[in-house]
Amino acid sequence: MQTERKTFDISNISVRFGDKTVFRDFSLALPKNEITCVLGPSGSGKTTLLKVLSGILPIEGFCSPKCSFVFQDHRLIPYLTALDNLAIILDGDNVSRKERARLMLSDMELKEAENLYPHELSGGMAQRVAIARGLLYEADILLLDEPFKGLDLGLQERLIKYFGKYWEAKRRTTVFVTHSILEAILVADRIIILDKGEEGAKVVYDKAVTLPRSARALGDPEVDALRKEIHDILVAL
Repeated sequence: MQTERKTFDISNISVRFGDKTVFRDFSLALPKNEITCVLGPSGSGKTTLLKVLSGILPIEGFCSPKCSFVFQDHRLIPYLTALDNLAIILDGDNVSRKERARLMLSDMELKEAENLYPHELSGGMAQRVAIARGLLYEADILLLDEPFKGLDLGLQERLIKYFGKYWEAKRRTTVFVTHSILEAILVADRIIILDKGEEGAKVVYDKAVTLPRSARALGDPEVDALRKEIHDILVAL
């Protein structure tokens, strides 16, 4: 009897743009139903990794799973309201779709923005609509490329907490790219660091985060030690 694979596997992929090699024979196993956070310096292949996983960047021999992708830019449909940008990706009748979309906008602190079009939203508001859309869309794997970048600090902290609770209810396989060490520690089951090189990116750090999410906060000795450990590695790259 064949057992279900417990990982999404990337095996020996190579990606090159002009004379720049991003990946060469690169492999990575992503645990299913866990959050893998990816850090690393600019140009280390973090966003390229998401594009490979999503199928935006096709790789021979790699079959992309059904993905939900939250990009750095919101990519909302310009002729739909915030509410309809969410409802359009949901299943069900029109009333139920809009009700689910409305609840998510409320969770994103956007209750008053449901009838606004993308050009009427601030950059932070539009990004929150995009995050909401990514969470609502039913997919095998959730990809996030610095989703909370540029948001006010207080709002950022509230949304990170909300994301953690929402993920616990769904437990979708997630790959979360960020430049924030603390953000990674707060949400991750596993943290990896990519480093760029002449021969392509490689994983230079790979560690499970076992402390319960509810206990992760600045001042906790384990969190502070992990933060310093990751900081020292990134500074040295």
